[in-house]
Amino acid sequence: MPGKEKGKGKAAAAEASPMEEWVTRARGVGLVVGFLVAFMVCRNQGFPLADAVLRGLVGAAVLSVVAWWSALMVIQALMRAAAAQAVREAEVAAAQMAAARAEADAVMARRAAAADEAAS
Repeated sequence: MPGKEKGKGKAAAAEASPMEEWVTRARGVGLVVGFLVAFMVCRNQGFPLADAVLRGLVGAAVLSVVAWWSALMVIQALMRAAAAQAVREAEVAAAQMAAARAEADAVMARRAAAADEAAS
């Protein structure tokens, strides 16, 4: 049985969630853009190639962290908006059910009243 649990863990690890994919993409873009910006600024300022590359790597690391944090904030905002929309939809559905139940009760009350008048 332990072998089956290992297989499940590997399969679960192999499948990334959409959130993980977006965060990974954002970090990758942050890495590339951060490196390019820092490298190009340093080269245009006359830094030697080795210094420009090192500063580019630092810029890549910094912008990668910024992109990661920004992606998490955007995803969090989207999740909050989706949860709020679900709550609104549930409230509307509950109000519609209450209105339908009230109308059904009114119809049954009218039928009972009509049956009482006919019996009298």
